[in-house]
Amino acid sequence: MWGRVIEIMTAVWLAASPFVFQSPVDPVILWVDFGIALLISTLAGLSYWRPTRHAHLLILVVATGLIVWGRFFVVPPPPVHQNHIVVGLFLLMIALIPNEASKPPLVWRSNPSESAT
Repeated sequence: MWGRVIEIMTAVWLAASPFVFQSPVDPVILWVDFGIALLISTLAGLSYWRPTRHAHLLILVVATGLIVWGRFFVVPPPPVHQNHIVVGLFLLMIALIPNEASKPPLVWRSNPSESAT
């Protein structure tokens, strides 16, 4: 589930980045960033619950929206929107990682006595 932790950390970065860059940001963009960060954190957190274990795949939609918004909202994109593009591309890579990527395959875990022979 390390991929979900990275997604939550990326959401924290998205929420903190306007303050890190210290750029004059429209309050609307600031609140949208907070809302998107909350959505990403919520979807990543829901992936820990077994019935909604695939919720992290909806982050792909959010990431695509960030990329499109960052690229086509203002041309050329200012640093705030360049950050949206980079965060969106990063989330596209991380959201594809399965929840149990660091565990052995399910077949190996289900019958450990046969895998030892």
